[in-house]
Amino acid sequence: MEKFLTEHLGVPKIRVRRLIGTQANTFPDDPSIPSRVNIIRTLLSVMTNPQIEYGDNIIVYYSGHGSHYSCSEYFQSRDTDSDDEESSAAGSGSIEALCPMDRNTLDTNGIPVPDISDREINTILFQISRIKGHRITLILDCCHSGGMTRDLPEPGVRTVSPLASLEEMLLAADETLKHFPNYRSVLAEDWLPDMNSHVVLAACREYEFAKEQRGKVGFNGIFTQDLVRTLKSGHLGEGSTYVDLAQSLPRSRHQTPVVAGKNKYSRLWFQD
Repeated sequence: MEKFLTEHLGVPKIRVRRLIGTQANTFPDDPSIPSRVNIIRTLLSVMTNPQIEYGDNIIVYYSGHGSHYSCSEYFQSRDTDSDDEESSAAGSGSIEALCPMDRNTLDTNGIPVPDISDREINTILFQISRIKGHRITLILDCCHSGGMTRDLPEPGVRTVSPLASLEEMLLAADETLKHFPNYRSVLAEDWLPDMNSHVVLAACREYEFAKEQRGKVGFNGIFTQDLVRTLKSGHLGEGSTYVDLAQSLPRSRHQTPVVAGKNKYSRLWFQD
């Protein structure tokens, strides 16, 4: 993906911030690894980066594991004394999450490091859009297969089982985000995502698996390979939209690419 951005889209290498690493050859406090702290810190730094002007294109790319949490495990346990049917229904959905490399290791306070919920990512992108504009593209090569993460059907699937505590994941996000303007608490049962701030391209639907295969250097996401191949193919014209791109991507029986966001019919990379 980095090669495509720099060689085909003309993004200067100095404008690319990359977090990458493996468990075997990195250190916990290394600022270049995709730890929870580094991922959140890097995203938040976009807001204060003077080199990024309002209306600039911002591309956030994540390739790795995802997970899935049932809201009922948390919200209904907080509301056991309530007979409000709407309140119960609000907590009956799910929360998807990205899995940082240091998930479930102990932080400096001896607390297990939680995943990064979709609520936290969405809130950060909303805050970025307030300062830098809405030309934000989020690309996710991972999966959040609900109900099936504890019994993976085959190797090469980009999902892992959820951690024990959904509450700790949401509380960690709330602590980071609560001081931002117009903050809608990620702890709210009736929380709704803001889909005006960005367009998201995802590897698969929430009940499907995103697959990976071994390449020359480690494993590579099949979605990323298909995405780059399609973008370089020349089949998409100057007026092609994000929807056109998603419809041009290969589909398999278990993996259907998804595009979402109020601006999904915008031209690719929000070209004028």
